Amino acid sequence: MSDSDLKQPILSAYKRLMRPLVRILIRNSISFGEFNEIAKEVYVEVAASSAPPNDKNELEDRIAILTGLPRTEVDRVIAQRRKQQAEYTSNLHRTARLLSGWHTDPLFTGPYGLPLDVPFEGSGDKTFSELVKRYSNDISPHAMLNELLRAGVVTETEDGRIKVLTRAYLPDTDAPESLDRLGYAVHDFVETIDFNRQEDDPEKRLLERTVRADNGVRLSDLPQFRDYVRERGQFLLEEIDDWLSKHEPADSHDEEPIVDTGVGIFHFIKKGGAGEDWNTEATKQQ
Repeated sequence: MSDSDLKQPILSAYKRLMRPLVRILIRNSISFGEFNEIAKEVYVEVAASSAPPNDKNELEDRIAILTGLPRTEVDRVIAQRRKQQAEYTSNLHRTARLLSGWHTDPLFTGPYGLPLDVPFEGSGDKTFSELVKRYSNDISPHAMLNELLRAGVVTETEDGRIKVLTRAYLPDTDAPESLDRLGYAVHDFVETIDFNRQEDDPEKRLLERTVRADNGVRLSDLPQFRDYVRERGQFLLEEIDDWLSKHEPADSHDEEPIVDTGVGIFHFIKKGGAGEDWNTEATKQQ
């Protein structure tokens, strides 16, 4: 199939992809003009990363050709990007690393593999401060504890120890980390789809599967299915996280290449039609 034959299906797929993303932008008062600037910036970044020439002028000419942007606009976007301050640093990954270590590191787990209740500080290594030092040393232990308490991930026991309540960190919907999850999850999923489209060998393609009810499910059955997916999905993710922890490179100076990899699971419900108010109605019937 030629590039011209593919253009319309690609644009149609992107239109569908953009709908929930644009809904989020509008809900957060992001104008089209602001989104347009981000789109231009990403176009320039991606074009620049595709076998960039050594010569600066040649590179910017190439970007203009690949993106269809005028050369003056390419220059403006590049100059603006250089003036921007460093992007804000998310707590999302550092918090996930800490919780994973708390549940898998032998120093912080008991004889049955359960995470220990730990004091904030102390003379030994089994402290919350040491846990933060090992897995999130670019943030203070006090700041990390406050965030975990706020998110309901940990609690303080009567004897002053810190007890972890869940392995999953789900930030509030109005927290910046919540939008980080959106960016990372959608990015990683689309990267997987694109990789599989370009890989000719089926054995080398990444796992990418979806199961859905051909004829839907009764609204009254939705809460039960939601709980089932949540329980089974969390169990599988924790099992995979355990495997990854056991195979984590011990030496950061290992000469063998390191690959950033993982698995994501999501439960979807298509809105619209009879199921438009699925969340409210399903909650009423619980």
